[in-house]
This record gives sequence, C-alpha cells and structure tokens, in this order.
Amino acid sequence: MKRILFVVILACLSSVLNAQYEPSAINYGVVAIKSFSSIEEVGLGVRMEYAPNCYTTYMGEYNRLFSIGTSDEIEGYNELALGVNLILFNWYPTTITAGFGYIGNDSSLFEEIEDDALIAFRSGDFNHGAQIKLRALHQIAIPVHIFAEFNLKSLGEQYHTFLIGFSYDFDAR
Repeated sequence: MKRILFVVILACLSSVLNAQYEPSAINYGVVAIKSFSSIEEVGLGVRMEYAPNCYTTYMGEYNRLFSIGTSDEIEGYNELALGVNLILFNWYPTTITAGFGYIGNDSSLFEEIEDDALIAFRSGDFNHGAQIKLRALHQIAIPVHIFAEFNLKSLGEQYHTFLIGFSYDFDAR
C-alpha cells in the first residue's frame, strides 16, 4: 500500500511541477507592448493559447504597434504571430518558457532595412520572418496567469519587443 501511495504522490507531484497549463487548456490574453526601436513606440495585443499537454503551448496573437507623444507622423503597423512555447524551468507557480514561430507585419519601414534582416522576406505589403520568445509565466489564481515576454524577431532590431500581459482560462476549475 505504501508503494502505491508513493507512486501516486510522485506522479501527482511531477505533473504539478512540470505543468504550464492544464492539459487541453485554451487561454485568452491581452498584452501591453513596448518596442525597442523607439521611445515613443508602444502597442496593444490579444492572444489565444492552446496547451494540448502540460509542456507545450501553441500561440496565435495579433498586435497593433503605434507611436504616442511624437510630433512626427509615424504610422503604426499590425503584427500577426504563430508559435510554440516549451517549458525551460518550472518553479510552481512560476514557469519559464521559450519558443519560436512565424511573425508577419505590414510595416512600411521594412522596405528600407530588408537587406539587413536575418531571415525575412516581403510579399506585397506584408513582411514575413521568424521570432524567438522567452517568457516568464506566473499563476496568480487557477484561471489567471500574468507574464512578461521578450521577443527577438528576424525582421530586424527595430521590431524586437517586450510584452507584459495576462491570460485567462474560462474553462479552469
């Protein structure tokens, strides 16, 4: 009986220590964005996350970046991203994840720097590239997570961003 209890406790403990979200969780979130390219450039975004298991999270996000407090007419741009994150470290309730994915935007500034971009190309008015994500995720309640995220984008240094946000799981128990 002690062996069975030990195995059950060990299985539960490993699940809790390795979990980022509950299996099959679908989370919805909002983010505030700060771009590294300009002091005035900020943004807002929404995202949807799907975790088919405790270790992997697939993300889809839409962001709108724009400039505030500037006299110049700098137009904003829209950004779409798809990616996957995996757990690097987990100190429950805090999890560090990293991932990669696709990034696309409609920034007109990319035409000027396209030759300096690492992995990127342009099709029509839309720019395509890759990104690397590093995220710290903290569970403040069963359905609510807050996070800070750093995104490195192959489109160029001016597109790197730092995000702060929260996500919510409407089906969490």
